[in-house]
Amino acid sequence: MPKRDEKVVKMNTTQTTVAELYRLHYDDLLRRARILLHDDEDARDAVSDVLARLMDIDLLPREDKLLAYVRSSVRFECLNRLKRMKLQERMRRALPLDDESIGTHDEEEEHYRQYQTFIQTELTPQTRRVFNMHYGERLKYREIAEQIGISEAAVYKHLSQAITKLKNRFNP
Repeated sequence: MPKRDEKVVKMNTTQTTVAELYRLHYDDLLRRARILLHDDEDARDAVSDVLARLMDIDLLPREDKLLAYVRSSVRFECLNRLKRMKLQERMRRALPLDDESIGTHDEEEEHYRQYQTFIQTELTPQTRRVFNMHYGERLKYREIAEQIGISEAAVYKHLSQAITKLKNRFNP
């Protein structure tokens, strides 16, 4: 049973340490997150996520290094959120759907059918394969390049061509 007691003591120590970090440095961490994210709610979420993850760490950094570790963690959390936002925004720009033009489920299915027909008939076999692997199977550029035997730059080129053709056809 000593191991269980040690774990409880460690957990209480971690909770106390994180609570103290929150009390002393939350405003500073939040300010840093706001600078990067430009959104109060996202900044609060980022800081809260980092502090919550600290609770799961068995061994926190030394006390003199802990604040720097938390600040770096908040920075990386914000950068990851920005990266995800940029990817979502790029996809919205690449294939925007006009919500007003899509009124019913039948119309949505028709749009989807038109996209699929276009992809099957207008893209080269290699471009279609790369497009399907990336967006259908959610493979990364590197994984696609390895499977097909082409460079990552070629994967990018095929995806860029596919998106340009789709944009030109469906969003002239």
